[in-house]
Amino acid sequence: MRKMKKEFIAHIRTSDGAEQLLVDHLKEVQHIAEEIGEKIGLKHVTGLAGMLHDMGKFSDAFQNYIREAVANPDDPPKRGSVDHSTAGGKFLIEQSQPINSASQILVECVANVIFSHHGQLLDMVDKEGQSPFMGRATSEKEFDFVAVQQRFFQEMYNLTYMTDYMKQAEAEMQTYLESKLKSVKTNGEAAIAIQKATSFVTMYIFSALIDADRRNSRAFEEQEEITHFEVQPLWQTFEQRLNQDLENKQQDALPNEITRLRKQMSANCFDKAAVPTGIYTLSIPTGGGKTLASLRFALRHAQFHQKQRIIYIVPYTTIIEQNAQEVREVLQAEDYLLEHHSNLIEDSEHHENLSFNAYQAARRLNAAKDNWDVPILFTTMVQFLETFYSGKSRNSRRLHNLANSIVIFDEVQSVPTHCVSLFNEALNFLTHTCNTTGVLCTATQPALQHVQHNIDIDGEIIENLPTIIQAFKRTEIISMLKTEGWRTEEIREFIGETLTARNNVLIILNTKKAVRDLYDQFKYADFYVVHLSTGMCPAHRKEKLEVMREKLKKKEKFVCISTQLIEAGVDISFECVIRSLAGLDSIAQAAGRCNRNGEVDLQDVYVINHAEESLSKLPTIKKGGEGSRYIMKDLQDNSALFGGYLLSTEAMTHYFYDFFRAFDTTLNYPLNNTSIYDLLFSVDTDWNKSYIKGAGRKHPLATLASYKTAFSHFEVIDAKTQGILVPYGEGKNLISQLTGREPIYDYKVFLKKAQQYSVNVFKHDFEALKTNNLLIIVQFGSFNIYAAKESGYDDQFGISVQGEASLDLLNI
Repeated sequence: MRKMKKEFIAHIRTSDGAEQLLVDHLKEVQHIAEEIGEKIGLKHVTGLAGMLHDMGKFSDAFQNYIREAVANPDDPPKRGSVDHSTAGGKFLIEQSQPINSASQILVECVANVIFSHHGQLLDMVDKEGQSPFMGRATSEKEFDFVAVQQRFFQEMYNLTYMTDYMKQAEAEMQTYLESKLKSVKTNGEAAIAIQKATSFVTMYIFSALIDADRRNSRAFEEQEEITHFEVQPLWQTFEQRLNQDLENKQQDALPNEITRLRKQMSANCFDKAAVPTGIYTLSIPTGGGKTLASLRFALRHAQFHQKQRIIYIVPYTTIIEQNAQEVREVLQAEDYLLEHHSNLIEDSEHHENLSFNAYQAARRLNAAKDNWDVPILFTTMVQFLETFYSGKSRNSRRLHNLANSIVIFDEVQSVPTHCVSLFNEALNFLTHTCNTTGVLCTATQPALQHVQHNIDIDGEIIENLPTIIQAFKRTEIISMLKTEGWRTEEIREFIGETLTARNNVLIILNTKKAVRDLYDQFKYADFYVVHLSTGMCPAHRKEKLEVMREKLKKKEKFVCISTQLIEAGVDISFECVIRSLAGLDSIAQAAGRCNRNGEVDLQDVYVINHAEESLSKLPTIKKGGEGSRYIMKDLQDNSALFGGYLLSTEAMTHYFYDFFRAFDTTLNYPLNNTSIYDLLFSVDTDWNKSYIKGAGRKHPLATLASYKTAFSHFEVIDAKTQGILVPYGEGKNLISQLTGREPIYDYKVFLKKAQQYSVNVFKHDFEALKTNNLLIIVQFGSFNIYAAKESGYDDQFGISVQGEASLDLLNI
């Protein structure tokens, strides 16, 4: 009797019990990974990871495990109890015979990715001078490795195919590494260049494998085809719509100098779009229309260089909605534009302890998260940096979609100081390896080319910039600094005096407490007073901004008291602005909210020093304020300095040069006795020396990065935040859906809506909300979504950690 061939499976679909053959999964993931790798000339490198990643599923142990999990859903075997991710890396190491550094680097990078594709990249070397990577590679796992190899050769590819494929991968890696050595002059420089190159390429391979694996698994589970949109025709269509919109706006605009300059700068962006892929500055003055001007450059540049997507990186979640909506309306691009900025979901990378049903719930919610595979994306600086350095697979899988793109960094001066070196290296990798154009878009360029680990600027897009900056001057910056500083009562009185001659005043302070305290001073004011802070959800802030715009049109008396959130990208124009002392870039951004459209020749922007602001935990704001104070004094002493203008390019460059020099020791993201920069990109560290002298004698390594350690310490902001869904407006209905009172039919749509009604809170506020029983917690497997109760959100101030929400509609 003929023996039936055993079928090796990778997945079993939950809806109908259909089986995905392992050989199909491996080859399909290989194909997707090859497409991703081809973007940077590493098709066979990423393909190697794809074909080997689930090799361990050829074991009897795994085949028994997966069938048992489906057969007994109420009492399945523990998730992760059978290791299937070691075999592929082990196979690669044993099959290869490294003959040069490129072949050894290839093996180490790809094997680490395979070992780690259900978690985080392993440390090549750890603080003990050991190698977790080699520990994994040499461990004796509980499966028949010989049988696994035999089945792979029988079912997948023969030895000849594998040998040829690996030679092609080695050749690609050799070419990649040689490209990084063209400009080095010493052996020391070469070693550093190779270390950077291997760290970033490992991240890219990891991204390729994670995304390819998840896309294929989801396509099988959801019974959907993986489709690719043809993006190039979109760029031409979008460009036509944008140009028509700009023409209409220019016809409707006031025929003044500001309008003429905006038109001129927009034309510059259009004309310069043929420049080669590189890093460019776009230094449009505040209020100059940089969102649409930069989009005009990007759309035409994408056509010239066949780019795949346009990505806007903005500093805060608070301005994503406005900028994205502006672009969406102009381009009529609802289906092609994604806003990604919510951390509403608190989740875990590990699901080993979940029941079968809980795991399926987690998968449904996870499927609602996007991998950035859209033509136009708006996201935050936090999300951008976490894509490289968080080490979490949900972030890392997006990295490859930054390749062959145009990345526009709006308000790039907001890169956190401790992340400057990491930001620069990521941008260098994107430009020099991934064929990506970076646009540093801000009126206050932060001089990132003048730090130790710098970037090279290929040019400025705007012509005659000094002349334009001077012509765009719409405000007079007036220093009103006092030796003892301004008390809150004095600021209130000064605002009252200012309103006698003006209809409206904006005052920007550095802390939420200072804003709240000053707001309380106007409790009995006979004019409208509005409070803005990040404690309010986007929909709440948007409504308040619309109310203020109406009052501006009607020239009604009112005061807006805000944190610095209003400075970046909010299109609103006040007759007078008062700014609490901060960095020169912040003063410039505040000035951009005054006389924005050149309604009159000049309006006043006053700079004060608030005596009651506590900046002890805000060292960059404190130091920035000191730098601004020095430059203002220099100009008072010599009016010819910096072109005679506080906000000139010369003044801004001088400010940032001194600012970065003051924080020189923190730019590399310092840790105890080391830094994240050194853990990822340096060769000569104490950890590496310890390994080389000890365990490295038996197992020498070509790559030495401490990925897992570095990623475990990385946070873009000093304190982690958690998204909270709040009961404001439509948010109440969303909370009802979340708690099961109404069904959720589409998780992706739900999460998109929820972003407008969520607030990111710091850990201490989050703990206070929990302690005061002000949170509703809803679980989806290992995922948690948090919602505030009615008493936890105030219609004046937003999140209320003490449960004192009045929901008072006065002064709203």
